[in-house]
Amino acid sequence: MKFHKVLLVIGSVLVLAATLAGSYLVRWLAVLFLGAVMAFFLFGVEMNVARRRRDREQRVERKTDVDRTVSLLRKARTGRVARSLVEEKIAEIYATLSDDYNSIYHSLLTDPNDAIRTLRSEGDFLDNLEKALKIVEADLDESGGDTRER
Repeated sequence: MKFHKVLLVIGSVLVLAATLAGSYLVRWLAVLFLGAVMAFFLFGVEMNVARRRRDREQRVERKTDVDRTVSLLRKARTGRVARSLVEEKIAEIYATLSDDYNSIYHSLLTDPNDAIRTLRSEGDFLDNLEKALKIVEADLDESGGDTRER
């Protein structure tokens, strides 16, 4: 608001100079400067204020990866689709560390290894997930990152 008052004072001085100045050149220079001040005010100040207000009202809160993972695990306790997504993530771990990503990934989904079988087993999903992740960790430690052997 303080900036608006400064622009109002500058604009008033330029309007007075444009109307009361005796010299033709001084009046036209005042009109040109007044036009520049008005353009700056309209396009620089007023439009930014309107844009900022709209952005504040329409701001969307983004989820972090941790929040997404937590919500996926909550859904996986009861839902089949979320469980299959967790299975795919475990298959991606093995496939990423192998030489042939696609074949390992698809073979793990069709012919699961111990970690995915443990995850698919009956019982509490979170307990099964914990056991499966321990198997993945043991496999990674045992093979030194080479997961071609299942």
